[in-house]
Amino acid sequence: MPPAPSVVRIVAMLCLLHGTAHAEPWKKARPGTTTESQLRILFGEPDSRRREDGALVLDYQGQSSPAGTRHARFTVDTRTRRLQRIDVFPTRPPSRASVEKQFGAACPKVGRSKKPCYLVKATADTTLYFHYPSRGLAVFFTGADVRALTYERPVRGRLALSSSVEPPLELGSGSDGVRSTNASGDTVSASGTDAEDDTETADGNTVEAFAEPASDTANAPAAASLALAVPTIDGEGEGQAPRPPASVDVDTSLRPVVVADMGTSVTSGPSVPGEGPQPVTEEAAVEDPLHPSAFLKVPELLTVGGFYLQRAEVSGATRALSAKTGVDPFFPALLDVYLDFKPFDGLRSFAVGRMAYDPLDPLLSTPVTSLDRLWIYFGLFDHVFITAGRQHIKWGSSKIWNTTDFLRSRNPDPLFLYDLRPGVDMVKVNVPWEEMAANLWIIGTADLVDTTSGVGGLEDEDRVRYGGAVRAEIALGTSELAATGSFYEGRRPRYGLDYSLGLGRLDFNTEIALVHGADVATWERAADGGFQVRALDGLQVQASGGMQVELRVADTFKTVVRLEGFYNQLGSDDRELLTWVQTVGDFQPLYFGRFYGMAQVAVTARNIYEPTTTLTLLGNVGDPSYVVRLDINASRLRDVTVAAFVEVPFGERGGEFRFQPDPTVAPGAPVDMGLFRAGINVRLRL
Repeated sequence: MPPAPSVVRIVAMLCLLHGTAHAEPWKKARPGTTTESQLRILFGEPDSRRREDGALVLDYQGQSSPAGTRHARFTVDTRTRRLQRIDVFPTRPPSRASVEKQFGAACPKVGRSKKPCYLVKATADTTLYFHYPSRGLAVFFTGADVRALTYERPVRGRLALSSSVEPPLELGSGSDGVRSTNASGDTVSASGTDAEDDTETADGNTVEAFAEPASDTANAPAAASLALAVPTIDGEGEGQAPRPPASVDVDTSLRPVVVADMGTSVTSGPSVPGEGPQPVTEEAAVEDPLHPSAFLKVPELLTVGGFYLQRAEVSGATRALSAKTGVDPFFPALLDVYLDFKPFDGLRSFAVGRMAYDPLDPLLSTPVTSLDRLWIYFGLFDHVFITAGRQHIKWGSSKIWNTTDFLRSRNPDPLFLYDLRPGVDMVKVNVPWEEMAANLWIIGTADLVDTTSGVGGLEDEDRVRYGGAVRAEIALGTSELAATGSFYEGRRPRYGLDYSLGLGRLDFNTEIALVHGADVATWERAADGGFQVRALDGLQVQASGGMQVELRVADTFKTVVRLEGFYNQLGSDDRELLTWVQTVGDFQPLYFGRFYGMAQVAVTARNIYEPTTTLTLLGNVGDPSYVVRLDINASRLRDVTVAAFVEVPFGERGGEFRFQPDPTVAPGAPVDMGLFRAGINVRLRL
């Protein structure tokens, strides 16, 4: 008698549920389940956010990297806004034996294993790794230690034998961090920086670089040689795994994985008693200092670190008095030291102190210290997240002209590799709405300003000036829309709209700001031929937009081409006015003119020995004057980044980029006209 249809449906449903593979979680982030909004809740705002191969890539590195890591990368599907892949680079790499204890031993030669086990596989360039198909985990090695871990959706059955995991881009190039481009390029430096973060937000997570250890482990295998062997599969054909060339030294003490039946699943069936790793215990963690539970399971209460940036620059100029060419050297140094305190999940405090010194600069020949950041982060009921104190924040999708970035001063050197602007004192409240893939930001600011009584020129007590902003973000398919309103005491409200769209390898963005006035006085010609403060009626428009395309050449080089423009209704093309605002101190670089443009080409290679090269053309179109800049950035060592540049201005004499004051407009000290600027900087992670 055949089974009833209802029984068949129930059995089919049970089989389906049993075969459903749940991805391995990492710090509560799970591929295929976690959304982009949830990632921001768990880890804060990323250091860089870009589109790559039709996906959205979020990079966390440097000081904002999750605890226990140097760098973490999250790849999000732009259609579903759900996590596809996680690439993790641990700070203290565990050994192969620790990985086996944590996730499971090697799969047996024959038969089936009920417990998670790994296959030793090799990529096309002979990079060897452990693949746990049922966990959706790949562990990439360099010699004896773990280089990176990659989390994806798990696979089962036949796919477990034939599936492979592409290594992170850094393993193809030999680097542990993101390849470097300039500050306006596609990515940021290898070891991250504490100054270029878009928004420094706490992650609020425990310190664990791996997932929870398996609960069904038994006896740990003896530690053999830590070199890896390539798996072999009986029979020939498409299922044959790639082998390394003869020149690769492979220790055969690690037993190759041999699978006799291509149709046999490696994740089901009875297991051999006595095999498999033992459960992780506190004693084992103490004995093995590299074991994940020794430094990842228990939160690190306090992390101390820093960055040292040494610059060496030289600028050439035509002397105003002698009309001869002169050269001026500069040797500025910057030291940042940070303290990162995480007593438990959901609470974090972060502080960065900064010291600047230049023996060739009269102002910096005596070291100058400042507070770059000091904030505390905590969450309320897993729905509201608060960060209070001095912190970094950056709004806008453009590279050079962020018109909607209302809370920070303009960046005077946006082409420099690092953003050296200090943080802003504020209280930031984030309320995510996961169902709508949306975020709401409510910000309050306050600072002290000096006031003058006007009687005898005496100063009154400092007065507190209040302000704030409200920003709403929502993801709409492959696009993102953000609306901002900024309010500040003594200043009319400002409103902004930011929209970005990704279509395959093409990215489009636009920013529109509506303002009632500028941060500094704006000037215009008076009836008597002089200059007067310009009266602004109604809202003024500042808008920027750009297009970016990513090209790959033979899967070896990645080329990113970007075009960007800026319209400034507050600007002017009057060169005599340029001399005046320079004299009175109301000049803002890149915001004086009415029309600006930028074209940039960045070429990145997968090989670590091939530097990243970026060519940028930036100019005031109405002036007209321009500057062309070449950046060459290399990161051959784990915590060392080296960058060199040279830039040359050209165009009309007396323009913004070839400025020389007109003495008939405003008498003053003569100013040399710049001819070139070149430099090299080295950044060390301490």
